[in-house]
Amino acid sequence: MIYYEKYGNDLNPVILCLHGSNFVHSFSKQYDQLSKNYCLIIPHLPGFGRNSQVTFSAELAVSQLAEFAESLGKKVTLMGFSLGAQLCLPLICDHEDYFNGAIMVSPWLIKSIHEVEKLMKIQSDNEKMAKNKLMIGINSFVMGLDKGERQEHEEYCKNVSMNSILASIDNGLQLDDYPSYDQVEIPMLALCGIKETLDIRKSVRDLARRNPNCEYDMWDGAAHNIPFKFASRFNKTVEEFMIKVK
Repeated sequence: MIYYEKYGNDLNPVILCLHGSNFVHSFSKQYDQLSKNYCLIIPHLPGFGRNSQVTFSAELAVSQLAEFAESLGKKVTLMGFSLGAQLCLPLICDHEDYFNGAIMVSPWLIKSIHEVEKLMKIQSDNEKMAKNKLMIGINSFVMGLDKGERQEHEEYCKNVSMNSILASIDNGLQLDDYPSYDQVEIPMLALCGIKETLDIRKSVRDLARRNPNCEYDMWDGAAHNIPFKFASRFNKTVEEFMIKVK
């Protein structure tokens, strides 16, 4: 059974929030505001948070998430950031019946082998820094986590394996591998910041280009930080999107 956190009333529309790699609290700035009218459910992806006893794989994550979504007994809205946004792709393509909409923030779905290997090397070379308590604390503060969330984030980072981090980068999720994407009929929104990598900006544009049900936007001044750095605007964007969801 997948571990998850919940904010809001079960009777409200459900938003299934898929966090970024090694960052369970990717949507911490959405908890208070959006839980007033929606039920936010945050599963801990395999390899991370309270699910760190296993090594991340996209196949395992999709299997667990699809099973969990089915168990909710009603259609829910997907909202993913970074790694979570990438996982939205196989979920909506292979299990569309469980969902009524999807918001994908900073998806990296157009990747070159060179870029994947480059990022994996950077992570491997900085393995000690990834476990450094001071650096984790600074990053948590920058991301706006409260005291309790910072303590949890530190514990999660301590327990996650480098294998999971590397597997989350080399996850095999590519837009070209999902030709059925252009047939997805639910409303979708792809977002990223202008300051993000070229691959992510291409991914967002192509998600919209390949499916008329997907809108996209790129935010001036934003990098890989939209949910927490631009929380007020993002919360409003989510609320506007939910009006379109049936």
